[in-house]
Amino acid sequence: MTTPPGFTGVAHLAMTVVDMEATAAWWERTFGFERLRRVDEPEGEQRHPRILIRHPGSGLVFGIHEPHERSGDRFDPDRTGLDHIALAVTERTDLDRWSEHLDALGVEHSPARDAGYAEFVSFTDPDGIQGELWWVKPATG
Repeated sequence: MTTPPGFTGVAHLAMTVVDMEATAAWWERTFGFERLRRVDEPEGEQRHPRILIRHPGSGLVFGIHEPHERSGDRFDPDRTGLDHIALAVTERTDLDRWSEHLDALGVEHSPARDAGYAEFVSFTDPDGIQGELWWVKPATG
């Protein structure tokens, strides 16, 4: 068995909610989270709007989503709760190392995908719960 590469913590937790604006406002008001950004992708095959909020003291990031459809997969509009967990990695090359490790174990996963501000590899556990290995690009400017 191969030794898994490391990860540094939780990059974010994603939850599916009925009203993402109301949920984001609740977390901001109740726990002091701060809005990072709203992501609205152009219309197309995979439209997935979301709001990213971060707790300033802990650095915990929530991705707040509404139920959506993508690539033929149907999402139940009444389904809410934890959508996925993303584990943070330090370097872009860690995604490649994790892909090799998952391949060695026979774990199906996505190729590294680019979200603009980050890159990630997706996988699912035996119960179908999605996980991601997440690398945030260095800030430019």
